Amino acid sequence: MDQPDESETIERCRAGDLAAYRRIYDRYGQPLLRTAIRFLGNREEAEDAVQETFLKLFRGIGGFRSGSRFSTYLFQILHNTCLDLLRKRRLPAADVEDMAALGARSSSELAHSLAEAVDGLPGQMKSCFVLFAVEEYSQEEVAEMLGVSVGTVKTSVHRARRKLRAWLSAVPAGGMT
Repeated sequence: MDQPDESETIERCRAGDLAAYRRIYDRYGQPLLRTAIRFLGNREEAEDAVQETFLKLFRGIGGFRSGSRFSTYLFQILHNTCLDLLRKRRLPAADVEDMAALGARSSSELAHSLAEAVDGLPGQMKSCFVLFAVEEYSQEEVAEMLGVSVGTVKTSVHRARRKLRAWLSAVPAGGMT
């Protein structure tokens, strides 16, 4: 959807046009789901987060400022929704000592454990890392989505990489078969 077409679709949503709502869902549903899965590590919760994101969007579409990027606005809603779900879940972060016991696991098991390590990163650090390194948004886009400075994004990504490197160095060489 190009910018003028997107602006028209948003205006139609504000007027209550259900076809316009569907068009936004069709355009952004899958990218939002991929991002939510990365944040939450669970498809069912991610689907709930995306559904809640669209509900919040459609209830509050009047709050969108036309001069802003719509995708940034939408991903900010998703980000906040995922953080709310993570707060409710309150699972303990992955223990590095437990992960060091990976032994001779397969690469798919190692990838799963690495995903758990990413899941165990603190909130903003995880958000910055996932959006930048996994979803491949620019640092500027991540900063805009999260409402932080580019410097904060750079620092968070750097610290996340350092934590993950430390975790990987704790994994025995046999764990990467």
